[in-house]
Amino acid sequence: MLRSSRSTNNQTEDSSTSSHGRGSERVVRGMKRHPILYGILSVMVIEFLTGMATGFDLSVRLYYSLGVLLVVGWIWAKSSSQQMTADVKRSKGPHTVGDTISELVIIRSNGRMPKAWVEVEDRTDLPGVQFKRVASLGLLVAFDKFEMSGVVTRRGEYTIGPLVARTSDPFSLFPQEIEFGGQSTVLIYPKIIDIPDFASPSVHLVGDNSRRQRTRVLSTDVSSVREYEPGDALGKIHWLSTARTGELMVKQFDQGSSSDMWVLFDQHIDSAASIGEESIDETGASVAASVIDRYTRGFLPVGFVGYGSKSLLAPPNQSAHQREQIMRHIASSKPTGDVTMLETLSELERDFGQNTSLVVITAASDGPWVDALGGLSRRGVRVSTVLIDKASYEGESNHDALVHLTNIGVSTYPLSRGDSISDALLNPIGGDRGILRSPVSSVQPNKTKEVSDNGQSEFKRGGSDVATTPEQPQAGDH
Repeated sequence: MLRSSRSTNNQTEDSSTSSHGRGSERVVRGMKRHPILYGILSVMVIEFLTGMATGFDLSVRLYYSLGVLLVVGWIWAKSSSQQMTADVKRSKGPHTVGDTISELVIIRSNGRMPKAWVEVEDRTDLPGVQFKRVASLGLLVAFDKFEMSGVVTRRGEYTIGPLVARTSDPFSLFPQEIEFGGQSTVLIYPKIIDIPDFASPSVHLVGDNSRRQRTRVLSTDVSSVREYEPGDALGKIHWLSTARTGELMVKQFDQGSSSDMWVLFDQHIDSAASIGEESIDETGASVAASVIDRYTRGFLPVGFVGYGSKSLLAPPNQSAHQREQIMRHIASSKPTGDVTMLETLSELERDFGQNTSLVVITAASDGPWVDALGGLSRRGVRVSTVLIDKASYEGESNHDALVHLTNIGVSTYPLSRGDSISDALLNPIGGDRGILRSPVSSVQPNKTKEVSDNGQSEFKRGGSDVATTPEQPQAGDH
């Protein structure tokens, strides 16, 4: 019983100590937020005690004067905030990286008290953007109308709002904060660049060698059947095969000898690196969006696959709806994926044919995925790899992937931080098309330089440091 009593007393002392500590912290925070108010209260306490102890008339009068000042200030601040209204008109978009996003704010005062200082802020998590403005509402002019704007620097899905107005009494004793409206969501698309035609698929129409591609796009010819997958339309069910097998089977249609394109945007977490506002993911997103825009405008069926914070696998299609779906995915997905390049290529391998063009955008290091691309290239798939230099973003060098891709003949477009995307897509290294950036010379792998003496990226030198001796891929699958 004695031990229990002592334990209870200790717990009571600890709780009282923690409560006292929290109370002290609140007082300190309050003094930091309202130093003038706490200063006046301190003076009032001192003057009251002085007046009561000495009977000094002036101290008592000063005490009452400060009390009246506090009451008037509180009434002023409350009435000013209650008599204020505000409207905000935000731009609806669409917005891309580099655009200026603006909004129009109208703030009104319905009372008779002037407001010399009103801080207006539209809260947002847009990187590098602040919507702030100081307005003044007098007796004669009881409203203010102004525009706030900022330049967006990073793609993504962000929120704007609510609009906040901060005002106070003339002595800043009782600051007030009023919220107007709610939140709205804004989607910032990656920057789209005018790029050259570097990846158009070739159409083979020689006799019976035309490709018979199985596709999810409806056509007049059925190439085969497969098991039903969630999302398949009921109109595609092949009832005879369903009755024969006892399982739902759907038809796969033939696109004949038409051409299409796939864009693979690698958002694996191991491929990510950044320097400040510049990142591999932002560069890759701009390349992916530019490729999608370039070839959908040319009425080419374009498909997309990307596994980041969000996943999307969209078979080749020419519709505007799919283009918008892909663009929204690129804008909102972050580089936190765990699906490797090899896994993605294995999943899509059966959808590639001789008239398919595959554009791969990655900063991955060397691995089996390079050999997988080489196998697709030998099958007749036109493979174009945009390889982003990870070392230029202070990440681990992926120069080994450039060497391996070049050695097996896959057309590769090295892209380093600060490079012009459109210029980088003009001339590939390796492959059998275009003009090589520089002659490929045979050097020993252990003599291949990682970074030049002047600090430039290893990718800058193009093929001059790329070994032609075949190298074995690393053990990793990404």
